[in-house]
Parts: sequence; C-alpha cells; structure tokens
Amino acid sequence: MLENLIVALIVAAAAWYAASKYLPATLRAKLFGKKKAAAGCGSGCSSCGTCEDAPAPRIDAGAPPSRRVIQLHLK
Repeated sequence: MLENLIVALIVAAAAWYAASKYLPATLRAKLFGKKKAAAGCGSGCSSCGTCEDAPAPRIDAGAPPSRRVIQLHLK
C-alpha cells in the first residue's frame, strides 16, 4: 500500500514538472501563475528574444552553389 502511494507521488511530481516546463507560455501562466524567467536559452521563457531565428544569409546571384560532402564509413 505504501509503495503505491510513493509511486503515485513520484508520477504526480513528474507530471507537474513536465507540465510546468513544456506547456505553452500562455497556458503555463494561467495554470501556474507568472514565474521568474529561467536562465538559459532552452527554457522557453520568450522574454529576451535571443532564441529567435537568425536572418537568412544573403546569396549572391553569380556565386556557385555551395556543396556539402557527406562521407559514409561502413563497418
């Protein structure tokens, strides 16, 4: 009986953590209230604007297309 209670608490804590980390910011704010922005770029806080995509590089019309060589090593 005690083991079932411990497992249920661990599962509930894991679900709470996953919901607080991976839900969209608007839904997270409704459910958990506003939190202080987490440090780091992978937190999904959307407060600093540094996680936005970089602008696409300009391509010269006269330049040859770039190529990548992929080497496959067979074992």
